Amino acid sequence: MRSSKTSDPLPALLSQGAICREGEYAWELNAFPAALQNGPNLGYACLGGQFWFLLADGSLYEPFWLEANSVERGANETWPDYKFRSCLEVADGFTALVKKTDFEQEAAQFKSLQSPFGVLFNAYFVTEAELASLGLKS
Repeated sequence: MRSSKTSDPLPALLSQGAICREGEYAWELNAFPAALQNGPNLGYACLGGQFWFLLADGSLYEPFWLEANSVERGANETWPDYKFRSCLEVADGFTALVKKTDFEQEAAQFKSLQSPFGVLFNAYFVTEAELASLGLKS
């Protein structure tokens, strides 16, 4: 969703602990909660995201069914309120998934995925202007 061609790179404080691959950011699991905490103070809301399984050779598997998202911005919701609410909703979903998910079992659904692999969380942070350009409520 975030593309380096259409968006500026995320600030260093927000992207700390993340890799950027083809304009998309994915965080190490232990680093993502800090990104959610820093996002609103840097002017960003979080739309949500999904987990990635990343192999040492750069191969990427996306278990799209493992996602944590925020609810769209309400018609009368202020940007400051939405920034904080969206990050809280994603944090709640992310934390619940990390606690209950057996990532080895989920990875087994990909017949060609070989261990070992890293687990990252690919999330979409947007400014108010970027949200508007996506055609979503802003």
